[in-house]
Amino acid sequence: MVLRGNRLTALGRTVRRYTYDGFRSPAEPVQAAQTPLPIAPAPLSERALRRQQRREFPEWPRWHWVRYLRRFLFALIVLPVARVGYKMEVRGRENLAAIDEPCFIISNHNMHLDQSLLLRAMPPGFRQKVAIAAAASDIFGNRMRGFGSAVLGNAFPFAKEGGGIRDSLDHVQQMLGEGWHVLIFPEGKLTVVGPMQPFKGGIGLLARETGVPVLPMRIDVLRPGGYEGKWWPHPRARVLVSIGAPIRIAPKTNYAIATARLEEAVRCA
Repeated sequence: MVLRGNRLTALGRTVRRYTYDGFRSPAEPVQAAQTPLPIAPAPLSERALRRQQRREFPEWPRWHWVRYLRRFLFALIVLPVARVGYKMEVRGRENLAAIDEPCFIISNHNMHLDQSLLLRAMPPGFRQKVAIAAAASDIFGNRMRGFGSAVLGNAFPFAKEGGGIRDSLDHVQQMLGEGWHVLIFPEGKLTVVGPMQPFKGGIGLLARETGVPVLPMRIDVLRPGGYEGKWWPHPRARVLVSIGAPIRIAPKTNYAIATARLEEAVRCA
């Protein structure tokens, strides 16, 4: 399987139009800069670039002994905690059989432990090849939370704004090229037991430029429990995890249309 990842080299022009609220339309006028542009720093050597990338996106979460440790901790800690806190029903698990290459996994983000429930809904062999794109400013803004997420969920920092966006996109391409499924929450924020928020435009761009399949999943909280602050009368919550059929975005699709299509796929999963 050959990824169309080399098309991500064209992302530089699009990334410049990126804002926290999504990608600005190319037709929108761009205001002139009010202040002089800073002088660009001298380019780093190839060795320095590799060293900087290893600091921002370390490789140790994918080392073999860390993967074995993750499997052990998931069975010893994560699964028991999820079983105690949630009674879970899974629908559409047969759609996982259609995935035979690296893919994006997208889902709504309405629970603190939704990553654990999504992984729990997957077969062991499938979830061991999943990497989670976690907020660089939130999860990885705290050193201990970032370390725990990397160990337990094979998470890596994903920047939503600023100069780190391009590096995050390049790292996603690298993860797909290495055979990992990448789990992303396209809403960009957590809404506890709330309605699904509009997707950020970046997921449409990623799906279009990489050409990999996208697996839509959705979590519905049928009954909030203790983890959602509802201890009475049922401390154990009930959730439904739905897995939709994988879809693929055509290369020339407008990223806004692609984003809308992906959002609809999650709603209808």
